[in-house]
Amino acid sequence: MKGSKWVSVFRQSIPATFRIFLGVVFLIYGSVKIVFGQFGEPTPEALALNGEGFVMAWRFFGYSKEYEIVIGIGEVVAAILIMIPRTALFGAICYFPIVVNVMMVNYFFDIGVQDLSTVLTLMCLALLLFERKRLIQALFVKEERRV
Repeated sequence: MKGSKWVSVFRQSIPATFRIFLGVVFLIYGSVKIVFGQFGEPTPEALALNGEGFVMAWRFFGYSKEYEIVIGIGEVVAAILIMIPRTALFGAICYFPIVVNVMMVNYFFDIGVQDLSTVLTLMCLALLLFERKRLIQALFVKEERRV
């Protein structure tokens, strides 16, 4: 393969890989929230490993099962949208604020998976940057009105 073909392969495969990875991770986390519940009373092992912030956050998010289900639905919808090529940009737009929020909670409450949430955030940001031309067009280019 010549150099330009490699560039083309990377331009297609990297976003596709990011989309599938991001989608699978949120599909798992969202489904767990909906079906089993991720939050609630922390286990004794989790209490021993994590500090006060973790316990407060976990109990807060687990206080309302309905709230946890809404979070899970948001994650599952974003996951499905980001994995479908036709809706991937809209999926990344939906995914980004959710993953930034998850990352902030992980850091500010010392949840312990800061590295994963940071990688997810950066991957989603990269997808948005790959599609920046389409985003700019959609957000800032005014359409001519036909009379």
